Amino acid sequence: MSSSHNKAQLPTNPTLKEINWYKKQINWGELPPFYHLVASSVSESEGILDHGFDNAVKRLIDPRNWNLDMLDGYETQFGEIICDNKPRIALHQIFTDRGFELWALPFAKDTAIDRYVKDNRFMEFKVWDPLTMKHLIRINQLHKYIGFYFERGDKADKALILHAHKVVHKIICFLQQELNVVKLDGVTIKDFYQLCEKDSRACNDEIDIAKIMLGQPINKE
Repeated sequence: MSSSHNKAQLPTNPTLKEINWYKKQINWGELPPFYHLVASSVSESEGILDHGFDNAVKRLIDPRNWNLDMLDGYETQFGEIICDNKPRIALHQIFTDRGFELWALPFAKDTAIDRYVKDNRFMEFKVWDPLTMKHLIRINQLHKYIGFYFERGDKADKALILHAHKVVHKIICFLQQELNVVKLDGVTIKDFYQLCEKDSRACNDEIDIAKIMLGQPINKE
């Protein structure tokens, strides 16, 4: 084992860059393809609040697409939008076959809308296009990666999963400041991680019982 492997350490609250560096140190200078896939998705999600590219989050918080009549807002002669109220949205966290996703849905009266709507006087957005506004972030194949971690993952893999959870939490907190988030539900990354952890422990217990019945020694870390 190389000396760089022995000396590699993760900070208490590492950044994604530090996690990537650590992963390289314990993996002979390379990032495995599966790790790179997930890390790239986490990086992309983390950057949506900072980079200048158009994305679903920026479309949500753009007051030019808000129904100012519903929100008691107005536009000044200089083009500045003044609006004390913010449009309501529901946030839903979900694991699909593609990975972890964060969805947003608007309301018309008290009903969440999941279709294209334009110029509806009861909706607090002028236009709602699910194709460009519903899916806020996706972390590709995170469900499979969490399962992989409990099978044969390492400290860097766990750190990446925990960082993904922090990134999602940061984005949700941002949206709660910028919009009126009236509903937040679904399965969080932490929920799914703990479920896999529980299944992993149950599986290990079954293996230990089988070894006892066979008179084999049990490995304890």
